[in-house]
Amino acid sequence: MYHIKSKKGFLNSACGKKSGQTLVEATIALASILLTLAAIAIAISTSVSNSQFIKLQSQAAKYAQDGMEQLRYERNTSPANFFARNGIYCMNEDSSLTPGSCTAVNIANTFKREAEFTQPSNVACGNNTRVAVNVYWSSGKCGTTNTFCHKSQLASCFANQTGTSDTL
Repeated sequence: MYHIKSKKGFLNSACGKKSGQTLVEATIALASILLTLAAIAIAISTSVSNSQFIKLQSQAAKYAQDGMEQLRYERNTSPANFFARNGIYCMNEDSSLTPGSCTAVNIANTFKREAEFTQPSNVACGNNTRVAVNVYWSSGKCGTTNTFCHKSQLASCFANQTGTSDTL
């Protein structure tokens, strides 16, 4: 390839282009590559964030189910205590119930779990007891006023089957 020098700079004899145009083309190509890499990085970051959220959501649902199973056990072994409950109780990792809302994380250093009893719940459960187990967690998307902005809830209606025995 031969280059010819003119008054305005070097000319490429094969294409007739100015060498300054190749610098602009290289800059545009580099900018396109950088934009593509930035888009890929954003997509990966979003994917990791969504994956973490789904993992926590799945764990919260598991803890809600575990809590409901513990409450079913209490209903079956001690129905008088179970049906005497009303309002919100903090449900600790050992499934013990403390009256009132949880003030801090109490499950797996990430979640707080509460059980809400409504006696009787005429709206949702007829004349039966409605129990909702709520598991809350926080993430970077939660604000400072509502630190536990995510919730997994499992609700069930329990019939008060008073019979001849103390257990159901």
